[in-house]
Amino acid sequence: MFPDVADLRNYYREQYRLTHDATPGKSLTSEERYKYQHLFMHQPANRFKEHVPEGGSVLEIGCSAGGFLGHLQGHYDLYGLEWNPDDAAYVREVGEVPCEETLLADAYPGKTFSAIAAIHVLEHQPDPAAFINECKSRLIGGGWLYLEFPNANDALVSVYDCDDYKDFWYREAHITYWHAETFASMMSNLGFEAHILPTQRYGLLNHLNWVLTGEPMKDPLMARRQLKLVDSQHRLGPALNRIVGRIEREYRVQMETLNCTDSLYAICRRIEI
Repeated sequence: MFPDVADLRNYYREQYRLTHDATPGKSLTSEERYKYQHLFMHQPANRFKEHVPEGGSVLEIGCSAGGFLGHLQGHYDLYGLEWNPDDAAYVREVGEVPCEETLLADAYPGKTFSAIAAIHVLEHQPDPAAFINECKSRLIGGGWLYLEFPNANDALVSVYDCDDYKDFWYREAHITYWHAETFASMMSNLGFEAHILPTQRYGLLNHLNWVLTGEPMKDPLMARRQLKLVDSQHRLGPALNRIVGRIEREYRVQMETLNCTDSLYAICRRIEI
């Protein structure tokens, strides 16, 4: 159940990062958070750039320290929206991107955007349909909405039935989890054409760790990177790491083929021109 807070924005400004961050049990600085995010935001950014023509105005909601926006710089006119004051200041001062800390309805008054991105933001919304409608109102006709959010069919829940992971995955700040079909139906009803696809952010080693130990990996980089078990300087390193890497890649492909990934991403276009 979501924490009983009168002002949702205050929760994310003051409490959320104390207990929810990339490294379990540790709250990162904005600079550390940016470096971590930037490592793994190239794939979402590439997907975004494949669909959204360059040169338009782009708003990222919940942009954190700006790891995703950093991959878009030089391609779009960028804007951020982030409730954590330290991260918002980092985006403005270091990333040199305008970043407001208010509600979407009050941000950048009178401005509409060619595209809006919200990466792992939807699951935090008490009313997802209202959130999508609010985004729609800030898009130009034919504008794009890029979203990533938790897959209700995550393998550690739906395949491995890992109880310890369930306690971790169904965290208090996550209000909704989605099946692709349910999300597509909602988006169609709200006036969007949506293409929803699975994506696996975490690797085989992370899954094995959960199944064997019942705990998250302490090193979030290892949890998401391709497996590399042998030092590359060892004479057997290149050969053995190729084998392990092939297993890792095939595993991720199968997660996506079987639609039991940890996340879904959606490329949505506002139908009304």
